[in-house]
Amino acid sequence: MLDTTLVGVLAARDGLISRDAIPRAADGEKWESGKAGGREVLDPAEYAELKAHVQDVVRQQFRLEDIARARDPVVRGRFKNIVVHALQEKGLRVEEPDVPALVQRLFDDILGYGPLEKFFFDPEVTEIQVNGTEIRIVRHGRKEKADVRFESVEHAREVLERMLAPSGRRLDLASPRVNARLFDGSRLIAQIAPVAVDGILISIRRFRQDVTADMLIRNRTVSPELMQFFRACVVARLNIVISGGTASGKTTLINVFGSFIPEDEGVITIEDPAELQLQHADVRRLEARPANIEGQGEITQQDLMADTLRMAPDRVIIGECRRGEAFEMLQAMNTGHLGSMTTVHANSAWHCIDRMVNMVQMAKMNLPYNAIIDQIADAIDIIVHVTRDKTGRRRVDHVVETAGVKKSAEGLSYDVVLNPLWRYNPATDTFDWVAEKFLRAERLERVGWVCPS
Repeated sequence: MLDTTLVGVLAARDGLISRDAIPRAADGEKWESGKAGGREVLDPAEYAELKAHVQDVVRQQFRLEDIARARDPVVRGRFKNIVVHALQEKGLRVEEPDVPALVQRLFDDILGYGPLEKFFFDPEVTEIQVNGTEIRIVRHGRKEKADVRFESVEHAREVLERMLAPSGRRLDLASPRVNARLFDGSRLIAQIAPVAVDGILISIRRFRQDVTADMLIRNRTVSPELMQFFRACVVARLNIVISGGTASGKTTLINVFGSFIPEDEGVITIEDPAELQLQHADVRRLEARPANIEGQGEITQQDLMADTLRMAPDRVIIGECRRGEAFEMLQAMNTGHLGSMTTVHANSAWHCIDRMVNMVQMAKMNLPYNAIIDQIADAIDIIVHVTRDKTGRRRVDHVVETAGVKKSAEGLSYDVVLNPLWRYNPATDTFDWVAEKFLRAERLERVGWVCPS
């Protein structure tokens, strides 16, 4: 019997199909929650008996590294053999076309992500949230309650432990919160009791790897004219900061910007955890690491940023500036690494300046406030602010350039001057050029861009 799921996994591994195209049942038949063709494969009592048996065999035959590599085609093949032998041993009759669905459900419950598993193969799901036993998903920008849930908080905890196994991150009473990267690049943040009042909280941000500039234009995240402007900014090696709230599309936009970087330029990315999927040929990826159980071995983004400056990159991209690494990022932008980029959580481009100041102060370099303002004004060229509106649509809201500093009567810098360039117009649903003067127009015109004014 041809195992179409296994064939699909092999094809995805070798780049012949996308991960989203992996078959989930025999002959392309759709199924959910252990059903094939809308009917139960086994009654609940039989399924529980089979699951317990398969679980025991897996514990005996699988090592920890096997469980951590559960999606490896070889491991999946071994798991399927265990299920087939268990059916024979238990004398359970299952129609041959229904076996793939049963194997997949058992895999989900024993080695996979349980009731969450199917959402990792739905390209339209961008976020998964677990609160106790309830599951909610975000699809097309709108949150909805899932039609499945965990059997108990303990069940959710078991699945969470399986999620964390390949990452090496730990979660226990001494360390009840965790931040990790999953097998498909998704970002997981979780808390357990006593931090999570209802036992467990899980938030998973999924990132589509097929997003292109054309797709963002079709989704009205940007206009064609605005995307041409962004392309010119990247090619002209302007230093760019993308600001916005949670799930506003910052990471997606910086991934697309990566596709504009010339192929002969090398890029180093720094993240915690790694989630960028830059569409570029020469990318070296670094990922921060938390301290171990003894409190030793922590490697911060700031540490990695210091290393990066000795690795001769053409450009540096920090997935998200949160703390003192902002100081090192500004240093990179001011010392020849033009065209570098990062993202910042902020409510607007103006608030982004305040956030950058606060983060540089976290580096504990004892720089005076005016010196930090001067560094920001010198290092950053463009700030792009993105938002997610009430309909769930992610879009650019405004774009500004830095235009010097404001000085006090004593001659000390106290703020960065921002010059608005583009602004979204909700009345016309357009992205309008609003600048009377653009200080960097000549740099962009050298790479073929034509100023709208």
